[in-house]
Order: sequence, then structure tokens, then C-alpha cells
Amino acid sequence: MRPRSCVADTSSKPSSLVRALETFEEQIACDLLKGANTLNLLQVSRTMRVVMKRLQSRVVIKAKRGNTYKTIANGMLEIMKICTIITIDLSNHGLNAKDAEVLVTALGLCASLAHLDLGGNSIGAEGAEALAAALGQCTSLAHLDLRGNGIGDDGAGALVQVLGQCVSLAHLDLGDNCIGAAGAGSLAAVLWKCASLARLDLCDNEIGDEGARSLAAILSQCASLAHVDLSDNEIGDEGVGRLAAVLWKCGSLAHLNLGDNEIGAEGAERIAAGLGQCASLAHLDLGYNRIGNAGAWSLAAVLGQCGSLAHLNLGDNEIGARGARRLAAGLGQCASLAHLDLGNNRIGNAGARSLAAVLGQCGSLAHLDLRWNEIGAGGARSLAAVLGQCRSLAHLNLRWNEIGDEGARSLAAVLGQCRSLAHLDLRWNEIGDEGEKIRQQVQKQCELFL
Repeated sequence: MRPRSCVADTSSKPSSLVRALETFEEQIACDLLKGANTLNLLQVSRTMRVVMKRLQSRVVIKAKRGNTYKTIANGMLEIMKICTIITIDLSNHGLNAKDAEVLVTALGLCASLAHLDLGGNSIGAEGAEALAAALGQCTSLAHLDLRGNGIGDDGAGALVQVLGQCVSLAHLDLGDNCIGAAGAGSLAAVLWKCASLARLDLCDNEIGDEGARSLAAILSQCASLAHVDLSDNEIGDEGVGRLAAVLWKCGSLAHLNLGDNEIGAEGAERIAAGLGQCASLAHLDLGYNRIGNAGAWSLAAVLGQCGSLAHLNLGDNEIGARGARRLAAGLGQCASLAHLDLGNNRIGNAGARSLAAVLGQCGSLAHLDLRWNEIGAGGARSLAAVLGQCRSLAHLNLRWNEIGDEGARSLAAVLGQCRSLAHLDLRWNEIGDEGEKIRQQVQKQCELFL
């Protein structure tokens, strides 16, 4: 798990807000051109020119912070008097808490605002608190993105005071915000009121097992929930067990990401226990955990019941050859499977042979990732024997294995039969002279990485 910084930028950066205001003007112009009259567009342009002229002069001479922000706020208020704003996207503009306070003044007049994206800034808890004061008036808000702002538990706690009033909210992204168990608990207390919530993204936080328990208590009440991302959250077997017990009651759930947590064989077993009840699940990501051979066996036993499953990521899970063998038996029953990632699992030649035995049955398979798996020439021969049967295969990743020239020759002999293949990665495989022969053979057929 990557290191995080939860320190918000509290410095005065009027130049950042200048750029944000310029972006704001462009968005307004686009909205107006779609349906507003020319007079309104001219009024907006004239207002913005006056505001920008005043603002730029203050930035150049480094005028007092208060005057600069007052100019910005007044300019935005003038715009609001002319326009009906539907979308505001000021992501990645270097905005801080003070900037958020300025935006709040304008947001209070945006009764029709449906989409607000402030992701990738540094508004912190203080900015989130200021924002919360205005969001309650945005009754049409359907999309809120505050990813990567360092709002923490305090900021999350402030937002919940108004999220329950956002009855139209369908998409909530609070990823990468240093939110812990307390913040997750605060969110859980109000999310069930968001009847339209379809997408919840809390990835790259620190909610842990305790936070997962809090969310589990209410997620089954979110009937519209289709997309849940809780990856990289330090969730272990106990927390994922609580989630698994209720997520399958979300009849609309189609996308579940629990990757990069601390899920072991026990957690995988509890996930497997509910998979068969999740008829709509199309995307399951359990990559970068430690489910091992035993966890793979548990999942394999129920994969045949997942009729809608199209994307399965079990990469970096210590599955090994035995786990791959058992998993292969279940994969052969996944008629809809289009994307399979088993990278970095040390499956070796034996695991590659097991998979090869069923790949021909996966008629929809378009993307196969077997990188970094200790596959040698023997495993490459096994795969080569069935590649011609994989009519939909477009992307094959075998980099960081031990295929060598002998394995490369086996693959080269069948590549001409793989009419759908568009991307082949064989880098770092100890391939010598055979590499050039393969390149000549497939150069007109697909993108080759050697």
C-alpha cells in the first residue's frame, strides 16, 4: 500500500484560483452555447473579462489576500446572476481550504447544480466543512467528487450533515482522503438515506475492519448501489466477512473492488459464500491480497454460478499451481468471462497447463494476464496448443516469465491462427534470436512487446 499524506495546503494561492476561474468561464460558455441565447453569452464573457482584469493585477502586485479573494467571490456571484450552472469541474487546480470557502459563496446560488468535481485539490477538513454548508442547497446534485483532498474523518463527518439532503446523489467519490474507521462510521449513518446512490468510491483510505463493519450495517439498504470500490483500505478477513454477508443483498451490484487489502483464505471463503447470490455481478477485483491456494479453491467452487461475471482480477494472491488447477475447473463454466488477471501468482508450468486445458471453453475471453508466473517453455507449449481456439483473445500478457527461445518458437507457430490478437507482451522472457522471427511473423497482425 502506497504512503499517504493527509496534510492539506493552507497557503494562499490566488494564481491557482485564477486558473480555476478561467476553467469555470470555459465551462459556462460551453453550457450556454448548447442552448442559451447570445446575449447571455456576451454578458458572461464581459463579466469575466472585467473580473479577470482586476484579479490579474492583484496577483501581479501580490495584493492582500483578502482583496484577491473578495474579487473572485464577487466575480463568481455576478456570473451566477446570469447563468444556470449544471456542471462545475475544478479538479486538479491546486485549490485549498480558503478557495473552497470562496466557492461556497457561489454554490449557494447553484440550485440546479448536478455535477461538482473538486478532486485532486487540497481543501482538507476545513474546506470540506465550508463546502458542506452550501451543498444542502444543491438539491439537484447527482455527482460529487472530492477524491484526493485530505479531508480526513473530520471532513467526512462534516459532509454527512448534508449528504442526507442530497436526494438525487447517484455518484459519491471520496477516495484517497485519509478517511479512517470513524469517518466511515459517520458516512454509514447517512448513506442509507441516499436512495439514488449507484456508485460509492472510498478507495485508498484507512477504514479497516471497523469501518467495513459500519458500512456493512447499511449497504444492504442502498437498493440502487451498482458500483462499490473499497480497495486499499486495510480491510482483513473479519471486515470483508461482514461486507460479504450483506453486499449480495444489493440486487443491483455489478462492480465490486476489494483489491489491495489484507484478505486471506478465510475472507475469500466468505466472499465465495455470497457470490452465487449476486446475479448482476460483472466485475470482481480481489487483486493484491493473499487468498492463496485455499482461497482460490473456495472461489472456484462458485464461479460457475456467476453467469454475468465478465472481469475477474486475482493477480498477486499467492495462488500457486494447485490453486490455478482448481480455479481452472471453475473458469471453464464462466461463459461471459472477458478479462482474467492471474499475474504474479507463481503458477509455473503446471498451473499454465491447467489453465490451457479450459481456455478453449472461455469463448468470450479477450484479455488474459499471466505476467510474472514462472512459466517456462513447457507452459508456453501448453498455452500455444489452445491459443488458436481462443477466437476472441485480443490481449495476452506473458511478460516476466521464463519462456526462452524454445517457448517462443511454440508460440510463434500458432500466432497466425490467433486472428483477434492485437497485443502480445513477451518482455523479460530470456528470448534471444527467436524474438526477431516472432516480430516478423506478427508485425502486421498485432502490437508486439519483446
